Amino acid sequence: MAQANEVGTKVSNYSVAYNQPNLCANASWNATAITFATSTIVGGTPYGIFVDTNNTVYVADRQDGRVIVWFGGSTVITRNLTGTLSSPYGIFVTSNGDIYVDNGASNYRVNKWQLNSTNSTPAMYTCAQCDDLHIDINNTLYCTWSANHQILAQSLSNRLTVWKTIAGIAGSAGAASNQLYSPRGIFVDGNLNIYVADSTNNRIQFFLYGQLTATTIVGSSVAGSMTLNTPTDVLLDGNGYLFIMDSENQRIIGSGPYGYRCVAGCTQAAGSASNQMDSPQAFAFDSYGNIFVTDRDNNRVQIFLLAANSCSTTTTAAPITATLSTNIIQATTPSISSSYSNALSFNQPQFGAYAMWDGNGLTFATSGTVGADPYGFFINTNNTVFVADRADNRINIWLEGSTNPTSNITTGIGYAYGIFGSSKGDLYVDNGYLYQRVDKWAVNATTSTYAMYSKYICYDLFIDINNNLYCALFDYHQIVMTSLNTNSSMWIIAAGTSCAGSTSNTLYNPRGVFVDTNLNIYVADSINNRVQLFLSGQATATTVVGSTAPGTFSLYYPTDVMLDANGYIFVVDSYNYRIIGSGPYGFRCIIACYSAAGSSSSQLYNPSSLSFDSHGNIFVLDRSNYRLQKFFLMPNTTYPFSFNQPSFCPSSTWYTNAITFANSSTIGTTPYGIFVNLNNTVYVASQSLNQIQIWLQGSIVPNQILSGGLSSPLSLFTTLSGDIYVDNGVTYSRVDKWPANSNSSVVAMQITEECYSMFVDMSNTLYCAMTFSHRIAKKYLNDNGTTLVSAAGTGTAGGAVDQLYYPAGIHVDKKFNLYVGDCGNNRVQMFGFGQLSATTVAGSGASWTITLSCPNAVTLDANGYLFITDNYNSRVIGSGPFGFRCLFGCTGAGSSASQLNAPRTFSFDSYGNLFVADENNNRIQKFILASNSCSTFYSQPTFCSDALWYSNASTFASSTTIGSSPYGIFIDGINTVYVANLFNNIILTWPQWSTTPTGNLSINLNRPYSLFISITGDVYVDNGYSNGRVDKFTYNSSNVITVMNVSGSCYGLFIDISNNLYCSLKNLHQVVELPLNSGTTIPTIAAGTGTAGSLANMLSYPQGIYVDNNLTLYIADCGNNRIQSVQTGQLNGVTIAGNGSSANIILNCPTGIVLDASGYLFIVDSYNHRIVGSNSNGFRCIVGCSGGGSTAFQLSFPQSMAFDSYGNIYVTDRNNSRVQQFTLQSNCRKLFLYNETCSCKLVK
Repeated sequence: MAQANEVGTKVSNYSVAYNQPNLCANASWNATAITFATSTIVGGTPYGIFVDTNNTVYVADRQDGRVIVWFGGSTVITRNLTGTLSSPYGIFVTSNGDIYVDNGASNYRVNKWQLNSTNSTPAMYTCAQCDDLHIDINNTLYCTWSANHQILAQSLSNRLTVWKTIAGIAGSAGAASNQLYSPRGIFVDGNLNIYVADSTNNRIQFFLYGQLTATTIVGSSVAGSMTLNTPTDVLLDGNGYLFIMDSENQRIIGSGPYGYRCVAGCTQAAGSASNQMDSPQAFAFDSYGNIFVTDRDNNRVQIFLLAANSCSTTTTAAPITATLSTNIIQATTPSISSSYSNALSFNQPQFGAYAMWDGNGLTFATSGTVGADPYGFFINTNNTVFVADRADNRINIWLEGSTNPTSNITTGIGYAYGIFGSSKGDLYVDNGYLYQRVDKWAVNATTSTYAMYSKYICYDLFIDINNNLYCALFDYHQIVMTSLNTNSSMWIIAAGTSCAGSTSNTLYNPRGVFVDTNLNIYVADSINNRVQLFLSGQATATTVVGSTAPGTFSLYYPTDVMLDANGYIFVVDSYNYRIIGSGPYGFRCIIACYSAAGSSSSQLYNPSSLSFDSHGNIFVLDRSNYRLQKFFLMPNTTYPFSFNQPSFCPSSTWYTNAITFANSSTIGTTPYGIFVNLNNTVYVASQSLNQIQIWLQGSIVPNQILSGGLSSPLSLFTTLSGDIYVDNGVTYSRVDKWPANSNSSVVAMQITEECYSMFVDMSNTLYCAMTFSHRIAKKYLNDNGTTLVSAAGTGTAGGAVDQLYYPAGIHVDKKFNLYVGDCGNNRVQMFGFGQLSATTVAGSGASWTITLSCPNAVTLDANGYLFITDNYNSRVIGSGPFGFRCLFGCTGAGSSASQLNAPRTFSFDSYGNLFVADENNNRIQKFILASNSCSTFYSQPTFCSDALWYSNASTFASSTTIGSSPYGIFIDGINTVYVANLFNNIILTWPQWSTTPTGNLSINLNRPYSLFISITGDVYVDNGYSNGRVDKFTYNSSNVITVMNVSGSCYGLFIDISNNLYCSLKNLHQVVELPLNSGTTIPTIAAGTGTAGSLANMLSYPQGIYVDNNLTLYIADCGNNRIQSVQTGQLNGVTIAGNGSSANIILNCPTGIVLDASGYLFIVDSYNHRIVGSNSNGFRCIVGCSGGGSTAFQLSFPQSMAFDSYGNIYVTDRNNSRVQQFTLQSNCRKLFLYNETCSCKLVK
């Protein structure tokens, strides 16, 4: 045989890591071999072997799952590689020392060990073992996939770990020139020509570079060669002559200038003698021309030494000089650029957060035009609709506005599946069933051209912004791609490995494909019930929708996927017979949400694909109903709910005394259901009067009454469209619907008992709390039927996660999570969408919440925080970032303005005020949101000029609790009281309404004088007395860290709106400050020189401090009997009260200072034993105005003060060792007047 053909143009030199000796024409090898390694080392049936140019030997020990390494000249193992190898076959080593090892038998990949590394990384993902590996001069890795009769190739020069078929036809064993049958060994020469040991065909095939058909160069059909029996390996020497492992002839044959000859094992008899082999598999030259052989069934490695006198000249190992062609094909995707050439040809509307579609679809086309069992369709940006009618072998086309097809394509269409239109107007149609290709119909053309060759059907097609065409090869478990910018119609693999699987790099019958503008690929992976996201250039995917993707849906055979303009995902969930979509609040069902097959306008039956028109309407190809459905986008869906969900700040509070909105003379007795819509129209279910009473905003008497046919209505719900749903179950076992502006009702749902609560969610599903059946039922309102299905509960009372016990209240959020007030179990349960088992989010069984007794109504604010009517405790509670707290009725059942008696339901108006059905008091109560409760995290009430406080205080805490001589006090925005117990070295906390402390902080404190609570709930505590620091106790955590180093006790602490921490160092006569995000704990001076004095830049024993929103610092300058104001950036202060000011007040050692919401001063005038305050008329004494003492109206050397959200004053009465509470009198009318404006905001 002549030397191998040379093809291409020389470009550069490239050294290889394997040996290709320049052998003389009469080279021969000793007939008897040396055993290099036995089964005790290489295990049973060794396969792959490699010898590098340093004569280091690598053997794949399949039995022990490792690669054994002998350095050049050594007979002792010098290294072995294990990791997660499983029965390795092929092995290859590069010139830089990287080792590539087959790991495909069970791990489906090729592993790479970098030089001297002990860990491997995946280099190629496969479907089975690679019997042989080879890396060519262009850094392309080849794998012989014997079981699938093909050779795979993948470039190692880019990060895309996907491969293409370089020889053979996947899954098609044969003897044709383009086929292989169990190929084994492979070799690629310097010109990128491929040699394949085609074992079952008993031949060596030669594929010229870039060709898919081969020439047989050795085998019985080739004159002058030799007959082979299961060849398993092939090599070329330095002169390009072939050497072949003729496995089942138990020999090695070689070629030279005089033809072919046997060079080893020439008895052709299997055996274990030194001159015999038994099914040898692979071989390699060392640099001296010796041949190393894996003698498989003898479980050994043999060396056949080059005969010393066989050549008249010296044999040397020569580096090979290779030619690189400039047109090498690599398996790669187009690079991403910042701009792209193709405009989008399809519609990607931009939807609001709460977009909804009419649940009743319009039939756009029936089986007469889409045929039976339709799959593919496409809508372009002109809203032209193209449908592949598989049954009639045609493409039907509708222009916008047409109800019948305006044209069609019939020529050459054969059972088309996928279809896609380009931005130029060309149409690409799957034609794989009959012809294994994709056809292109150019604009106005009457015939098609080939766009891509495919192995079979393309169930979906897509063209990306770089003009690459993608095909979903359902039957081959992969997505393939070809560039439309070239003349080639060949493809490469974009995703999947051609083998079915559920790993991150495999697919199983992929159906739909979508590629975004960043060239990320989304695949509807049908059998795996998931949507996979392959980032651009990546071969492994992330599951973005499916049971393993948190926060999404469980899918059942998804068949299509699309993205809207915001990148939100829409999925055809085919065997769940529905369409789901995502948005800023997660996934939700948007069409056909009962997961039941059917043919009504609200149902689907095995839908196959979807597409948007430019108006945002959704078209769905309803495959098993033989129709194309159109679901219209509903207008004005910027806010999804018909009720109010205000956004409250963490410190929102309401006035504790409610206004009676309606009493028994209007609503009768035992009112139950209440609803307030977005217009603040109030609806009340008057069960004793058998009426629904309606008040328009601002009305004090009902404007409308609905009464026809009602019997003891308990609950009601009003939709965005104005329809009113009313419980009518006590007598008539139904829910009635009053359409908007109608005076008569229709039956909406048949029930077996009354609904104690009702809710209509974003998908137009009506929920009913069937309390005495211990379950929640629901019905899809777009379905004209009246039957209902179970949403939660088993129908049997119980406390298990799937059970309920007298459920009363219900709420469904934006993510379709169902919240239930589970009265009998004293808990609130949350059922995730589609789940029958719940999580307890409040009450019994939930940690860090609150004790409940028969919770009824439950709702969420705009931030997702819970509000609950705690029925048997006659109160309303709410949650926020700092946990649960009582809001109303916190002193027990009663009939006063601040009390409730068995409250049932409630509803917010748009201002954040709360309406409560106070059942046993026979009234509707309205609690007004305090207008200033959100200004800071501490309370800053607004007072009128004549505000008064009761002169007699109540003792909030005595010395038995707080110890002697208390100093620091703080009240946060939710009225939690914090007091520093100076001598027990703890910080005590009282939640709102509590009379005993429920918590304390005490880690390593020593005489804490002051404290401050941040907006995040972190507690900052003076610890300077002996420890020289300020500590931070992180909210809801045991973590304590030092945030500021100080040189003494901080008699005052404050954090301003810019997150700067201030400390009043009394004994150093200065105030220091530290930005909390500065990364240091060393403060700087904010005021004072460090020396006592009365100049403008000096202080004398400063104590209390306050910083307003303009960053002006106020200081109670005790020793100077004054209040100093220091503007930001200044060191000189201005006296605004006391000695040296024009104010009408004389101070004696002021120790505390607070500002109200209007900026008026309140001062602890310690040595005068009083609190003074300012208003528009100047200063006045507020409390303690009769001199020092210990009576209820006296103070003795008070230290500090704080307001709660109701304007009450708390004072640390130091020498009386108590905390006193002075209650604000209600004769300040302005405090209880309100405008309908809110410190909350309604999210729409």
